[in-house]
Amino acid sequence: MKIDSKGHAKVYAYGNALRHVARLIASAVHVSETDALRARGLSAEKLDHIYRDLFSSARRCRTFLHDGAQASEMADNLATACSILKHLYRMRFHEERASGSQQVEAGDLAERFMTLSQALCELRIAVPPGDCEEEQRLAA
Repeated sequence: MKIDSKGHAKVYAYGNALRHVARLIASAVHVSETDALRARGLSAEKLDHIYRDLFSSARRCRTFLHDGAQASEMADNLATACSILKHLYRMRFHEERASGSQQVEAGDLAERFMTLSQALCELRIAVPPGDCEEEQRLAA
């Protein structure tokens, strides 16, 4: 997926959506938002449960992706955020459960997804306050 293909405003909106989804995860499983963005501090069972929720949420958001639909932009942001975190949580699960080279590979992929989610969130923080009002509305 080319996240930067729709311009800077869209990248910032993805960062907002990632933070929003991370807050929801954090409140549901009683971890910090940072841990939710990193998929850390959770048992394999919790990782699997959250993965399944994110999978369903991303699929549900995609049902609102219709040209011209008012919720389409917000649905795209949330579907992308859920997809990124879904892959991160699945790789953390495999990192916990796999053995040998598969465990190492899952850990490497998890680190890549974690880096992506953190970068998107950090880019969002770097936006001047006046420039992010539209992005906040889209990721709400």
